[in-house]
Amino acid sequence: MAHDIADAILAHVSNFAVGLVRRVEGAGSQVLGSGVLVSLEGRRGILTAGHVADVYRVLPEVGLVRFVAGNQQRRVLPLGDTQTIIMASSDSFKDGKEVLDLAFTQLPPHLAASIGAQSVFLNLEKNRKKIEAPPPEEGKHCDAILGLVEEFSGEPFVEEANWISPMRGVLHTGHVTEQKNGLLTVEPMEYNRHELPKSFGGMSGGGLWRIYFVENEKEARIVSTTLCGVASWQIPGTTTLACQGWDRIDQTLIPTVRDKLRI
Repeated sequence: MAHDIADAILAHVSNFAVGLVRRVEGAGSQVLGSGVLVSLEGRRGILTAGHVADVYRVLPEVGLVRFVAGNQQRRVLPLGDTQTIIMASSDSFKDGKEVLDLAFTQLPPHLAASIGAQSVFLNLEKNRKKIEAPPPEEGKHCDAILGLVEEFSGEPFVEEANWISPMRGVLHTGHVTEQKNGLLTVEPMEYNRHELPKSFGGMSGGGLWRIYFVENEKEARIVSTTLCGVASWQIPGTTTLACQGWDRIDQTLIPTVRDKLRI
């Protein structure tokens, strides 16, 4: 995959992506996971993995990291006025165990508006229509996950009396190779295996995107992007990621959000 199309994919999906971190008094910040900014019939919030939300839902606040350059790429999100729905939770992959691992944190209007001024909330109803539509007639495709990777993030340090915690987001590209009961497995592309971390810890909750693109001598452009899942676990001893597929989001999480969370 050429750098031009990889940069275009990163620029697009980063509009919806956030990293989630916990501030530790006197020790900087720790990576918790990742998430996707989404909207559902007027509800705006963060779609993530259940085991990530299980950690932050008991905290007074969580740090949001945006995957863009600039002075305002980080902010603190107070959790007192938020509401979180967790559809089961498991922090590790086990063979034969197909546990749901999804969550949605609804943001109050003023926080959603503030975040929306610099980011984009993916409309899940429109995303469903794209899922149900035939694939584009042109272009080839890849699958990509954007999220924090703790192994690639630096140790916190003090600079001018302030704690600095270097965080690194990674665009992980590959292909969905298996679908079983709504659980997707994503294998990385061969050309970038040597650059992958040993542990993808921190990427849990990051969106899994199906990207159709055209790439030839004349042009490199994205044709279509669709959210098709959420990263949950790294399968032990491999570079394969197990993800909650769209069916799990659409058939379990979305109906529960509609029922439990008012607009």
